[in-house]
Amino acid sequence: MTPVEHHVDTAVSHYFVYVPSRNALRMFLYPTRIGLYRYLKGYWLNRSSFDSFILMAVYSGTFTFTVNGKRSVARTGDLVLLDCHAPNVYQAQAETDCTLLWMHFDGRLAREYFAAIHAELGNVITLKRATYAISRFRMIYDTFAEERKMSEARLNLAITEILTECLTASEDAERAGTPYNQHAIEETLSYISTHLSEPLPLRQLADMALMSEYYYIRVFKQVTGYTPHTYIINARMHAAQYLLATGEATLKEICAECGFASTSAFCAAFKKRFGVTPLEFRAASRT
Repeated sequence: MTPVEHHVDTAVSHYFVYVPSRNALRMFLYPTRIGLYRYLKGYWLNRSSFDSFILMAVYSGTFTFTVNGKRSVARTGDLVLLDCHAPNVYQAQAETDCTLLWMHFDGRLAREYFAAIHAELGNVITLKRATYAISRFRMIYDTFAEERKMSEARLNLAITEILTECLTASEDAERAGTPYNQHAIEETLSYISTHLSEPLPLRQLADMALMSEYYYIRVFKQVTGYTPHTYIINARMHAAQYLLATGEATLKEICAECGFASTSAFCAAFKKRFGVTPLEFRAASRT
């Protein structure tokens, strides 16, 4: 279809409309409209809300986006991700002649993808592997433009791959902007998993990571979501569960293997955590 908007080069700009099946509505991410437009300098759009999310790839030029008064600039190679469902004021403007590939999409987990990406990167996303993401984007467009058949499962896969690249960029940005050595924390996690029978004092783990105890606790929680103490207790409990369910080790042997000080302390902690005694858990796991 040919656009009718002002400041769009209609000779080279086209878009397609897609109606997803009930199966796609239930299971997948899916496009609802997809287009490749050449915008002329001066193009301007003001929209309050729409019926989907929109993903754009800037092939060339400079485009600005303003959402709720916050302005972002997208340049060649950038992706743009906006929530058009939201009742906000969304403005787009071509600062130069621009070529954009765009896709309105929605579906299962669309909001979760948007929230995870937008929380870290905002509206404009710069990818290390922009060529790969945009090639997947272009493949979807070409499927419509060339009237080729593509299953909705594969459409879902292609959209997911693009969004996954954005999530990867989100993770990279988080690592780049975080003043700690994640690798050091991962090294101590590996050490903990193979030394549960030992005391594992905080000072020892912090020294391994070349951090102060206070800093180690803060960084550890950023990486794992737990304090070192809670993480170690969880690891010991999970190891004890496995030994109870799969072997004939005595409670004393399990305490020694998992680093509990005494059988009474282990039994009390286990029942508090799981609501049953270790022996009740063993009996239930074998019925």
